[in-house]
Amino acid sequence: MLMMWQRAHIFLLEYSDAKGRHNCSSHIMNLKKLSEFLRAKYPEFPIPTPESLAETKGLECPGLSSKKLLDTGFKFNYGVEEMFDDAINCCKEKGYL
Repeated sequence: MLMMWQRAHIFLLEYSDAKGRHNCSSHIMNLKKLSEFLRAKYPEFPIPTPESLAETKGLECPGLSSKKLLDTGFKFNYGVEEMFDDAINCCKEKGYL
């Protein structure tokens, strides 16, 4: 199974009009939104509250976008929920959580 970034590389190699650099990220999420998402989805884990992260540097969204990649017709296979579900399940299976 190819990783998302590998699929994007192959896609762009096959797309004749591709020029320059492309960001490959299905979602852009700042720390506050990530904390809210993880706390709601996985209440069994001690995720920091958005308030406790208020002083953390990098709380704002990065200035990255996958718009250029998406404009070429690339489609992401998985969303944030699927990515975290798979990661959490894998960590549970391996005994990390």
